[in-house]
Amino acid sequence: MLAVAVGAALAIAVTVSIMKDRRHGEGALGEVLVSGDGRTITTLNSRAPCQQDSPRLVASESRDSVTLELQESDVDLRPQCNRIDEQITTTLQSPLGTRRLVDAGNGWTIAPFDQKRLANPRYLPPGYSPATHVQWSDSSQHDLLPPFIRTQSSGPAWTRFYHRASDKASLSITQIAGKLTVSAAGIPESIHGWVGGLSPDSNNTVTWTNGTYTIIVNTTDRNLHEAELLRITKQLTL
Repeated sequence: MLAVAVGAALAIAVTVSIMKDRRHGEGALGEVLVSGDGRTITTLNSRAPCQQDSPRLVASESRDSVTLELQESDVDLRPQCNRIDEQITTTLQSPLGTRRLVDAGNGWTIAPFDQKRLANPRYLPPGYSPATHVQWSDSSQHDLLPPFIRTQSSGPAWTRFYHRASDKASLSITQIAGKLTVSAAGIPESIHGWVGGLSPDSNNTVTWTNGTYTIIVNTTDRNLHEAELLRITKQLTL
């Protein structure tokens, strides 16, 4: 009888453990942006709406470095609770300056993108506006999105998302420091005299580089045609 009771208790404990998603003390999830004054740090976080408390991005500052850590409450996985990708920020006591930015999760040095260097879109298709809650309209693209792709050697990059009214995000503009090779599979395009390429498929993409930055404009909106993507790209101010 005692063995049965102990077994039942262990089963309950294991079940509760499985149903909780603990994400304490993780590092930044992907790309990182530093504001023009050097005091606000922004990254992307993936959270569940059924979390007890909102996640926090915490910065531990020293004279030589700033360490970023995501602090989150437990997530009850029993209810249906789809994750939401959203921007999350923290404010430093003093500007980042030349201090090293460190990921608490793996100890990597993060190369943040400087907000002052962001290209600004002078044209967006009618109805489109910036989105801070990134619920990508095509969920299969989640792990392929630039904000979620960061390695130890990743350079500065930042992605902005846009959506129509209350729809999920279906347009993104990624800016990467440095020159990337434009795929030869795309249709060649000249953008401000620089080489570029258009890849028309289920997710239309325009990629171009001016030698200093590489710009990737991507959409999953089937009603957003190639000409619109090119217009967005050609009217970015660098």
